[in-house]
Amino acid sequence: MPNNSLKYILSWITLWLPFTLGAQYFGQNKPHYKQFNFELYKTPHFEIYHYFQSDSLVKSLAQQSEKWYHYHQQILQDTFHLRNPLLIYSNHADFQQTTAISGHISVGTGGVTEGMKRRVVMPVNFSAQQTNHVLGHEMVHAFQYHMIQEQANLGLSAIQNIPLWMIEGMAEYLSIGNTDSHTALWMRDALIHNTFPTLKQMTVNYNYSPYRYGQAFWSYIAHTYGEQYIKHLMLETANKGVEKAISDVFMLSMDSLSTAWKNKLKSHLLKNVNDSTFSIHGERIISHKNSGNYNLAPSVSPNGEKIVYLSERDLFSLDLFIADAHNGKLIKKIYTSTYSDEIDALSFLETAGTWSNDSRHFAYVAFIKGKSALVIFDTQSGDISQTISFEDVDGIAYPAWSPLGDKIVFTGLNNGVSDLYVYDMRTKKLRNITNDPACNLQAVWNHTADRLYYVTDAPSPSANQHRPQRYNLASIHLKTGLKKIYTTFDGAQNVNPIIDEKDSKIYFLSDRDGKRNLYVLHLHSGSIKQLTQYPTGITGMTMLSPALSISGKNLYYNMLWEGRFSILKTNLSQIEKTAIDVNNHYYNDYACRLMPYSTLPSEVDANLMVNNMIQPTDSDSFYKDHMKAKFKLDYIGNTGVGVMTGRFGSGMAGSIEARFSDILSEHVIYSGININGEIYDFGAQVAYVQQKHPIKLGMSISHIPYRTGYYRNESDEENELSYIFQRTFVDQLTLFSYYPINKAHRIEAGISAAHYSYRTERIDNPTSFYSTSTQKKHRIDSPSPFGVGIIDLAYVIDNSKYGLASPIEGKRIRLAYERYLHGININTLLVDYRKYFRAKPYTFAFRFYHYGRYGKESDSDKLLGIYIGYPWYVRGYETGNFYGSEEEGKISTNQLLGSKVMVSNFEMRIPFTGPAKYAWIRSNFLFSELALFYDAGLAWDNDSELVWSLTTTNENKRIPIMSTGAAIRINLLGSLIIEPYYAFPYHQGKIHKANFGINILSGW
Repeated sequence: MPNNSLKYILSWITLWLPFTLGAQYFGQNKPHYKQFNFELYKTPHFEIYHYFQSDSLVKSLAQQSEKWYHYHQQILQDTFHLRNPLLIYSNHADFQQTTAISGHISVGTGGVTEGMKRRVVMPVNFSAQQTNHVLGHEMVHAFQYHMIQEQANLGLSAIQNIPLWMIEGMAEYLSIGNTDSHTALWMRDALIHNTFPTLKQMTVNYNYSPYRYGQAFWSYIAHTYGEQYIKHLMLETANKGVEKAISDVFMLSMDSLSTAWKNKLKSHLLKNVNDSTFSIHGERIISHKNSGNYNLAPSVSPNGEKIVYLSERDLFSLDLFIADAHNGKLIKKIYTSTYSDEIDALSFLETAGTWSNDSRHFAYVAFIKGKSALVIFDTQSGDISQTISFEDVDGIAYPAWSPLGDKIVFTGLNNGVSDLYVYDMRTKKLRNITNDPACNLQAVWNHTADRLYYVTDAPSPSANQHRPQRYNLASIHLKTGLKKIYTTFDGAQNVNPIIDEKDSKIYFLSDRDGKRNLYVLHLHSGSIKQLTQYPTGITGMTMLSPALSISGKNLYYNMLWEGRFSILKTNLSQIEKTAIDVNNHYYNDYACRLMPYSTLPSEVDANLMVNNMIQPTDSDSFYKDHMKAKFKLDYIGNTGVGVMTGRFGSGMAGSIEARFSDILSEHVIYSGININGEIYDFGAQVAYVQQKHPIKLGMSISHIPYRTGYYRNESDEENELSYIFQRTFVDQLTLFSYYPINKAHRIEAGISAAHYSYRTERIDNPTSFYSTSTQKKHRIDSPSPFGVGIIDLAYVIDNSKYGLASPIEGKRIRLAYERYLHGININTLLVDYRKYFRAKPYTFAFRFYHYGRYGKESDSDKLLGIYIGYPWYVRGYETGNFYGSEEEGKISTNQLLGSKVMVSNFEMRIPFTGPAKYAWIRSNFLFSELALFYDAGLAWDNDSELVWSLTTTNENKRIPIMSTGAAIRINLLGSLIIEPYYAFPYHQGKIHKANFGINILSGW
C-alpha cells in the first residue's frame, strides 16, 4: 500500500463557540433602525428610562408606577431596596428594536421583564388603560423576581419551578383583579364544552392560555383563602414545585384543588339556563374545519363578495387570507412573512384591515423600517400596490377607508395620546381630527363620509366618576368638529362600532351583562336593543380586537367557541327579529366577576376600584438624573466541570459563559472559558459589542484550540500504522460590524489578526480507535507558526419560516468573501443558497453550497483541508468499508478532501410528530420530521483534476460522491436538534452498504 496514498482521516474539529454574537451564519435579524437618546427620570422606587418629548407623559407614567408599587407592595409585602429600572418606548415599533432584550419581540408581546436586573421593558399603548394594565402586569414580574432573589434558600433559577400559568396568572390577577368579562367568557366556554383543564394539564400543556386560566386560578385562591396566600404559594412553589407546594399550603392534593376550583367557577359563571344554552345566529363560514383554530379580524368587501381575515391555518404564523364571503371558501393567501422582505411584521393583535370602495384594494397595518405603516394590497394580483408611512405619528391602528375612496382614517399615537387622523390620498395631507387628551379608537365612516363614529375613553354624560373609566361610543362631524358621546352602558366596555347602510343605527359590542354581546343603538331615538345572548361572546383575541364587519344586510363576526375563533355570517334583519329592549343602562359588574363577592376582603379589587381617586405620590420626589453606563451581569450559564470521553479519549470538560451590559444593553461584554479534553484544550474568548446605533460595532479577543487526527502508514508495511494527533491554536483579535438592513437582510464585515501555532503528537501502532489519550504519545515536528490578517465581508438573506425541526418555507442566502492579508496568500469565497418550497404539509428543500480557497497558497498545509464527508455536507461517509484505493474500485478519503468543495442537497420534509392538523402523529411534546434526502458533493484542490465521470482509478481525478436515504430530525424541546439518518452511499458507479449515523446540527 503506498505510503501517502491512503489517509484514514478521522477528523474531529472542536468548533468552540461559547456564545452567539449578533451576526450569526443564518437567522433573521432583530430590527434596529433608530438611535434612541434615553434620559433618566427617578421616582422613590423606580428609574424610568425614556426619550419622550412630553414631560406630562413622563410624570404620568411615574405616578402610575408608584401607584402600582403601592398596590403590589400591600399584597406581596415586599419592598424594593434599590430602584427598579423601567425602560419605556413611545410605541410598539420602537419597542421591537429594544437592545435590553436580546431576543425578538413579537407584535403580540405587550411587555417583558427580565430577571437579573429586573428591567421592565414596554411600550406606550394606544390607550391609557392598556398602558396602565401592562405596567401593572410587568411590575408583578419584577416583584416575583425580587421576592425569589431575596429568599436565602432560593436562586433566580428557582422561578423555573413555577408553572407559567401561575406566573402570568398572578400578574393578570394583581393588575386586573376579579372583574374581567374577557377572562370570564373564556372560562364559560371551557365549562360549557367540558374542556376545562386540571392544574396538571395546565402545567404540561401550553394549549391553555396561562393568562386567562392563571388569572381565574388566583381569583379562586384569593376568594377562598385570602390574598395573603398569593405570596406564600408562589414562594413555596419556587422552592418545592407546584404539586408539593399545594399539598403543604392547603393540605389538598393538586387534583382536589383543581376540582374545587372548577366547581366554584361553574357554580358562579353558569348560574342559569342562559349561561349555558343558547342558539347561534347565522352560519360558521370559516372555522377550524376549513381553516385554522384562530380565524380573526374579519373584513368584508363593500360589494359583499370577499372577506379578508387573519388565521394560523398554515400553523407557523398568522397570515392574511382572502375567502369567498358567501361560503368561506379559500381564494388565496395574500400575505405571509416570506412574501415580502420589507415588512418586518403585521400588526395583528388589535387592528383590522379595510377595503377600498371598489372592493379591489385592501389596506392593513404593518411594521416597516421601524414605523407602523399602511400596506395596500391588490387583492386580484396579490401584490403590494402601495406603502404609506407617516412621520407625524408614532404608531397607527384601526384604519378605515372612506366610502368615497379618497381618504383613510386611522388612530394615530403621538406622545402617548391617541387621536383620529384623516389621510387624504390625493393631496397626501394628514389631519388630526379629534385633537384631545382622550383615547380615540376604531373609527368608522358614515356613508356620506362627513361623520365618523368611534370609541373613546372620554366620560359619557351619565358617567359615574367613582367607577373605573371604560370605553364609550362617540361621533365627530368632520366639517364642524362637533363631538358627541353617546349614553350606552356606563362602566362597561362598549367597543367596535359599525354603522348600517342607512346611517341610522350603530351596532356595537358590550360586556354590560358580564358577557360579550351585540347591541344596536338607534341614533335618532337613543334606544338600545340587545341582539345576541351568548354566554361566551363575540370577541377577538383581546377586548379591543375588532370582531365585527358589515356589508349591506350581512353581518360577519368573530366568536369564541370550544377554545377556537370562528367567523360567522348572519343577516341583520333576521337577527333583529329576536332583539330584546334594554330598559336601563346598568352595568352588571357582578356578572363580570370570576368569583362571587367574598367575606374575605380583597385589597386588589378595592385598589382597582378607587384607582382614579388615590392620592398621587408627591411629585417633589421625582427628578431627572444623569445616566451612567455601569456594567452588570445579564446572564451566566453552561457552568460545569466534568470528565468527557470521546474519539480522542478521556479528559476534562467544562465551560462558563457570561454576559454583562449596561442598563440599556447598548454596550455588551460577552465572555467565556472552555476546556474540552486535556489542559492544552483550554479556550477563552472575550468580546465587546456596541449596539446603540443601527450599525453594530464590536471587538473580540480569543484563544481557541482545534483538534484533528488521522491515521497514516509510516512505511509500505501495513502493520506500521500511526495515529497523528494535531492541535491548532488560534489566537485572534477581531474588529467586526454588522448592519441589519431589515428583518431578512444584513451586511457583515470584519478585520482580524490571527496567530496560528501547532502541537503535533504521534501514537505508534495504536491499540484503540477511540481511547487515544491513554496511549503513549511522541511529540513530533509541527508546521511552523505563522500570523495572518483577514478582511471579511458577507451579505446574508434569511426570510425562512421554521417548522418542527428545520425551515419549511422561504429562502436563505449567504455570500461571503475573505482576503488573507499576511502570512498566507489566499482569498476565500462562500456561496450558500437554500430554497424551501412548501406543498402543505410537505416541504421540498434545496441547497447549493460552495466554499473555496483561491490564490497561490490555497493548498497550503498551514490550513486544514475541507472535508465533505461530514453529515452536514454529505451523509453516509463518516464510516464505511468502501474506503481504499481507487485502483481497487474504491475511493480514498482524499476524494472527500480539498481546498475547494461543492455540495448539493435535496430533501422532502414530512412532519412526523407534532400538532394534530400538521403532523402524521399527534404530540404536544415531541416535535419531529422525516426527511427523504439526496446528497452530492465534490472536493478538489490545485493538484487534482475534475473529471466528467462517475468512476475513476486515480485519486487525483476527482469524481462526485453521493448518497440517498432517510432521516428523522427530533427537536429536543427547542434546545437541540438531533438527526439520526440511514444513508446509502453511491460512488464509483455503484450503491454501497447503507450506513447509520447521527447529525447534531440543525436541519439546513
